Amino acid sequence: MTSINKQNINVTSINALIDNDTNILSNITINNTIKIPKSSLTTSLVQTNADACIYIKDVNSTVNGEFYPLRVNSLEHHPTPYMYFNQNLVIDSSNFVSELESLLSDYPLDASNINISGGYINFFNGTTITNTNQGATGVGLRYTSDNHIQFKNDDTHGWINLVDILHYDEFKELFDVDVHANPLLNNQYITYNATNTKFVNSNLAISNDANPELANNLIMGSYSLLCSNTTNNLIYSKTINSINVKNPYISFENTTTTTGICNYLTISNAGQDDDTLIKCSGNDSNVGVQITTKGAGNITLNAEAGIIDMNTDAIHISGFVKNSIYRTSTKSPPYTPSSAWTIPLNTDTILFDFDNTKQTGTYWANVSAGIDGQKLNLIYNKVSTNSNIISVLADFGTNKLITGSGYTNGLIFETTGQSTTLIYLGSGINAWQVLNTGAGIY
Repeated sequence: MTSINKQNINVTSINALIDNDTNILSNITINNTIKIPKSSLTTSLVQTNADACIYIKDVNSTVNGEFYPLRVNSLEHHPTPYMYFNQNLVIDSSNFVSELESLLSDYPLDASNINISGGYINFFNGTTITNTNQGATGVGLRYTSDNHIQFKNDDTHGWINLVDILHYDEFKELFDVDVHANPLLNNQYITYNATNTKFVNSNLAISNDANPELANNLIMGSYSLLCSNTTNNLIYSKTINSINVKNPYISFENTTTTTGICNYLTISNAGQDDDTLIKCSGNDSNVGVQITTKGAGNITLNAEAGIIDMNTDAIHISGFVKNSIYRTSTKSPPYTPSSAWTIPLNTDTILFDFDNTKQTGTYWANVSAGIDGQKLNLIYNKVSTNSNIISVLADFGTNKLITGSGYTNGLIFETTGQSTTLIYLGSGINAWQVLNTGAGIY
């Protein structure tokens, strides 16, 4: 086909085209579908080129039809020309975003070498067309001036650095944990340090708990319970009638000044059929023990049905010795004639004490075996207003009583003031020895 190089070609020379105007710069309509208006030929002025465009007929037009312009326009704030259709950009933010979203909903976006310069990558949930949470107030990613990538969620924590770590699943890599200055040791605890607002590793310190409470037994093993102050107490604590009662059980007091040089008590338990033990221990060869009461307080040793053994070279007593006395007038059930009764040997003196209510007759008193070296005093007393004839027969058993003249079975008391002092001889003899007596022998 031969090309024709003409300016303002007359449409009459083009087959099937109609010229609506005899002017050489008239509008040209092609098949009543495309309309080309006239414009200046050589000028570069905006005024003479304002009509430069192509009109396209609307497919929904009626009667003569409606045409809408398609033009290229460079505005002052857009030095690069843009294509407009009917005064709207052919590709603008609204139709581009909607078309892009429609495209990406069906196809993934593959890209490379995307640079974000001084901006943000924001995310939103897609429920609204316009995302009001953008930039620094939005949810997403950003790159900071100090070369850190940060992220932010929809909360109040702000932007947080994405830290490069070797082991992303390790506890020590958490933002508020510091176990680098003092690396974690076996069986350490994690505690909160308010000074640096970090969780740090430390050994268990009960002192940090104002009211520590055990949930089970405290096992010391081969270690010691250390008391650091001058005086330490073991405290009894129990709620009684809605009142918390706290009182010391035992008070520990330190009077030494050098570590490892001291004397102390050792308390030992024992197996079956053995005795428990309290003994003196320490650095010295000879270590004593003092038991001091407060004021006029007493020291009471209760052996119940047993005895109190004193294995010593001598007993020094400052003051008098008070013997324990059992009075038959307080016996329960009441002491009656001709009824067997074994006198208690947990006292060293038995007073056969008869007031004016006691019956006439002979009262029996059985004396059992004692402990080697044990002493016993038997004393008879009857008030003068009691005219009844009363006597006591102390029976020691066959040949279990030794008098100045040999073995016998017992003693008879029938006169006020009569008394006997005895000592028990064990080790094969197993009998009571009369040291002195005013009682009769039977």
